[in-house]
Amino acid sequence: MIRRLVRIALWSIGTVIAVALILFTLLIVDWSRSSKRTEQDRIIQQRPSPDGKLIAEIHTFTTAMWGGPDTLYLSIRPAQSASGSTVYSRTYECADYSAFGLEWNTLKDLTLKYGECHSSKFDSPTEFAQENKISKSDSAWNDVMIHYVDSRHVASR
Repeated sequence: MIRRLVRIALWSIGTVIAVALILFTLLIVDWSRSSKRTEQDRIIQQRPSPDGKLIAEIHTFTTAMWGGPDTLYLSIRPAQSASGSTVYSRTYECADYSAFGLEWNTLKDLTLKYGECHSSKFDSPTEFAQENKISKSDSAWNDVMIHYVDSRHVASR
């Protein structure tokens, strides 16, 4: 009788360990597939300066891994260049970018209109601030003055 109980206990423990190893293996395989996905950098809006020599672009950068923050940023570049300098960057986890806009007021004066992202109506003010954390906000780039205007638009997921 005791021998039978020991055998059942060993089979149960072995089964639990085997299932745990299978689940761990599946998790590792899934993680490696998701880490091979490249991050996505998309242009949301693009505006040339009035003389066409500069390009201002609003981008969204989505991380490949789950739980990583999505970033919205503004870059300015010479028209003949493929890459530019980031002058504004923030965490932005919403898919609604309608509150963002670019306007060249003059050759040396750019305005970025921005909004907020509120992913859940149950978030605390601290969580709301973390979702919309601004990591860079330059007031000028070379000779271009950059102005920031709050559109007062709060997007939700």
